[in-house]
Amino acid sequence: MWSIKLKLRHDCLFGENCKKCNVECINASSGAFRKGQHYFVYHFGTVFGRNSGIFLKLLKRDKRTHYLETDGNTFLLVEKRKSKEIPGMYVTHDMIYIEPVHVFPDGHEEWHLAAIKRETLTGFAAKFKEAKILNITRTKLKDIYFPRLSPNLSARQRDALGLAQKAGYYQFPKKTSLVKLAATSKLSKSTYREHLKRAEMKILGTAYER
Repeated sequence: MWSIKLKLRHDCLFGENCKKCNVECINASSGAFRKGQHYFVYHFGTVFGRNSGIFLKLLKRDKRTHYLETDGNTFLLVEKRKSKEIPGMYVTHDMIYIEPVHVFPDGHEEWHLAAIKRETLTGFAAKFKEAKILNITRTKLKDIYFPRLSPNLSARQRDALGLAQKAGYYQFPKKTSLVKLAATSKLSKSTYREHLKRAEMKILGTAYER
């Protein structure tokens, strides 16, 4: 198998609204089809950040949204376009997501895909002018694993985990401490630690589900 990691910007329903709301989201696209004069594609994902509710409201009002269903911060969205112009519409049956697409607060996206043939991946990247290939390598099958997009985290658990990740709590050596994270969250150390621990256990449980 081959894998490719891409950084790109495009006329994006998610990138534009992540930038407006200063949030980030992960999603995966599938089921692209044409009906009449329009193209459609399904997106399933989760948004992270304090303005997640505003982000979902903007998605609902966006003219490119054909259908939207939400459950907390998780969403199923059907996007409608006049032409086949977004990356999700070019994900074919011979391509596999190694991880969900990550859309950052500045609007750029990172894609991590795999395929049997190298040219399948380079062909995908070539369709987008602003795509930058971060790496393209052979990969082992055991490295291709796609966990659930939306572990059942509470808002407090999601915020605690997101803050810890951004602040470098999981780096080595650690760049912050539970005391500092709790202070930033305006919670006691014990309360913050409890939210973080529960989030970690749910994430680990998801990773090892069968």
